[in-house]
Amino acid sequence: MAHRVKQRGSISGQALDPGANGDQPAANGSAQLVDEVEPMVEDAEETNAGEELSSQFSQSINDALARRPTLPGFADPRMERINSIGLPPWFIDRCRRAYLSVPFESAVECRVLGVTSAAYGEGKTSISIGIATAMAVDTKKPTLLIECDFAAPSFYKFFGLTEAGGLSEWLEGGSRLRIVRGAALVPNIYVIPSGAAQSEPARFFYQLVDRNVLDGLRGIFGNVVIDLPPMLNISYGSLASALADRLLIVARSRTTLTSDLETLVTRIGRDRVSGIVLNGTDQRTPSWLRPLL
Repeated sequence: MAHRVKQRGSISGQALDPGANGDQPAANGSAQLVDEVEPMVEDAEETNAGEELSSQFSQSINDALARRPTLPGFADPRMERINSIGLPPWFIDRCRRAYLSVPFESAVECRVLGVTSAAYGEGKTSISIGIATAMAVDTKKPTLLIECDFAAPSFYKFFGLTEAGGLSEWLEGGSRLRIVRGAALVPNIYVIPSGAAQSEPARFFYQLVDRNVLDGLRGIFGNVVIDLPPMLNISYGSLASALADRLLIVARSRTTLTSDLETLVTRIGRDRVSGIVLNGTDQRTPSWLRPLL
């Protein structure tokens, strides 16, 4: 008989829940992703100054990040920004503990972390956003959040973006690479949405690997967080998980089956999984006391 996941069953011991539904952002909180921001392009431009980027993908990144000339007094209509998302400080802090538990090599210039789950509804997207926010705040480096759930995209709901025109469309050659700027309080976050829902998501992962997309991103961003699809019931899970250097699995307390987690870890490979983030646990600490802890 399959057992339900309990709080002590967590590998990494991180208990998170940003709201009643793990895939929905909380309504309030001081750590926010907001839509009023001066674009943080200078860091990327200074890092690559004087370098000749030869590949088509590298040129696409440069085009997406480059500041475009505008007439004095006019805003650039192509400068897209993400909408505000309120994330409670305690949630950001626990996402911070989750990423700090991942054993990245100290000398690595770009940390690529994938976040996945066994099934939908376990909170992986909220936790991906929280981890990217914490990494951007802590490291002060340009931090990229990529949506790679091509079958069921949700970034457009979280960030108030149009659904069409994302990573899948760019891979198909139908649009320029879309990198959305954001965050007045966290100005070094960038977002690449996956685009419209796709019926054959596996082919996009083949293209990401074949075109060395992540290698191109490593040269510009200091942190990359990938919101991956749930991997238990898909045939291309090993291909998707290979995009990230390290992986975190999100499980929901009293919902995720222990047997499902065991199967997922076995398929991915125990050496690839850096921890299991337990989501949806009861918060026993009073709200007035949490800021003091």
